[in-house]
Amino acid sequence: MARLAVFDLDGTLLDSDAALLAPFAALGVDPSTVPLGLPAAEACELAGITLDDYVAHYDTTSVAPFPGVEGLLAQLDRWGLASNKTRSSGQAELDRLGWAPEIARFSEDFDGAEKSLEPVLAALGVPPTDVVYVGDTDHDRACAARAGTRFALAGWNPRARLGALADDLVLDHPHQVLDLIGPKN
Repeated sequence: MARLAVFDLDGTLLDSDAALLAPFAALGVDPSTVPLGLPAAEACELAGITLDDYVAHYDTTSVAPFPGVEGLLAQLDRWGLASNKTRSSGQAELDRLGWAPEIARFSEDFDGAEKSLEPVLAALGVPPTDVVYVGDTDHDRACAARAGTRFALAGWNPRARLGALADDLVLDHPHQVLDLIGPKN
């Protein structure tokens, strides 16, 4: 059994798909041409816009947690976060929601490249075998595989469920994370 969970933020803890795509639309980019889950700078480059313009149009107050997420987080003594979101947006959302992961790493912490769990695990002081990484995209699945952690798909997000692979551990509700790590880790 894993000892603690590390989460992706967007599409996993936060129901943020519409909020993530809105800046692209506001900047004249067809949102359907930009895949979710990429590092923020990479998504903006793909769309032909600047990261600064994207961040200026992103509304950090427009997202809400998926049902059950707040109750789950309230039961965890320790948890971490690894997100491809910019720090300014991600930290603003964490602050607004009163969430305090033990460690939170954002796009800038990975030099704008794809997120990596290794520095998160090092900061938490745990080996990969003690962690389950909960995410919603192929990028999250690959991130867990690179680090050697178990991956669980946030199936409470209907979009994530559509991308499930046959061997994925698909969670129907956030509280199922507790089955993987136990309460009050």
